Amino acid sequence: MSAVLRVRAAAGRLRAAMEAGLGAPEDLAQALEDCRLLQSPETAAARARRAAVLLPEALAERHTVAPDVDEASPAADLALRLRMSQPDVTHTEVRTATAVRVTVRPQSVDCLRWWLARFEADPWTGSYVDGAYAVRGRRGDVTVDLVLTGDAIIAWSGAVRRAS
Repeated sequence: MSAVLRVRAAAGRLRAAMEAGLGAPEDLAQALEDCRLLQSPETAAARARRAAVLLPEALAERHTVAPDVDEASPAADLALRLRMSQPDVTHTEVRTATAVRVTVRPQSVDCLRWWLARFEADPWTGSYVDGAYAVRGRRGDVTVDLVLTGDAIIAWSGAVRRAS
């Protein structure tokens, strides 16, 4: 994908953020920071592949908010921003106003490291469960239970074991 197309895609994400009511400059800046389409052509291609495979109904089932949680809560806002801007995100589950579970399928080991850093998650505190790596982190006032899946987990865990 060319640089021009990546910028156009990012502009579309910002427009979507504005339409979702995130019109404050801080919100738009956060949406732009979250938009990795500017940084990675591979990520844009992954989004296009996933959009071609998943039906809108399937996407709705993968992103849930607990019935007693306000849609404007910090956790729901974070989940919305991630869904709008991060093609690696496969599932979000807003459990409380300040807690969210985010399932991610990183495209590479570098992306995996980016996710860990994004949520200030200590990789040594996580655990492997059913072929996925689960670790707790934070983003602002929100506790994030990050679940990482996919081939990047296998490559990363092998590198970590060799280094330790």
